[in-house]
Amino acid sequence: MVQRTCRSFLHQLAPKSNGDRVLRKTTICKQRITEIKVPAGTRIRVNNNKHNLVPSPQEVMMNRWETFLHQEFNYDLVNFNSEHFATFVRYGHAVCNQIPFKKNDTHGDTTQTLELIMQQRMETEI
Repeated sequence: MVQRTCRSFLHQLAPKSNGDRVLRKTTICKQRITEIKVPAGTRIRVNNNKHNLVPSPQEVMMNRWETFLHQEFNYDLVNFNSEHFATFVRYGHAVCNQIPFKKNDTHGDTTQTLELIMQQRMETEI
């Protein structure tokens, strides 16, 4: 019911948009940045220095990333978006600077959820 109402509201804001772009599921996948299809003239930039955090060792980052590979999540701009995931993998904290009033704030609930998922996966592998 809530999703239907939100989609309706989004259609009113952007009639050509499919509200599912904002209210959809997303799957963690591995893809080279050069393989990402974007409109002609679009510039892609990797911002690894936009957060006031110390990166984790590479082995830790790989372990985090591999834990979530092929897993499906509900995409949520405020609570779980690609930057939340990327910063969790890189720093161990879900942070998103795309949200103006939350710049450089660790999103505790998202961080805890991702840590819990990792812990559960590790326990099932033992």
